[in-house]
Amino acid sequence: MADSRFAYVTYIRTTPEKLWQALTDPEFTPELREEGYSRLTYELEKKGGAVKLTAIHEMDRTGSKFIQAVSGGWPLILASLKSLLETGEPLEETRHWPKGM
Repeated sequence: MADSRFAYVTYIRTTPEKLWQALTDPEFTPELREEGYSRLTYELEKKGGAVKLTAIHEMDRTGSKFIQAVSGGWPLILASLKSLLETGEPLEETRHWPKGM
């Protein structure tokens, strides 16, 4: 159902190993507070000198406000991660987020 799933695709100029470390290391990606049980799936696919990243966030509950909220947050988080991996600097908007956001 559309309101219980969010998918986002981006391409990042890095290696699959560096991207995986950035996605799973809490120093890179802040933890998200959750509303009940949710699943977050990453799909990584090498594409030349880049990696295609698909992030899929799902809940078993329809009408979830959590999925609605993350659909606004994931693009900024992943854009900042892309910037960090490609340039060494995250986006200004995400530099001062407190842990646990």
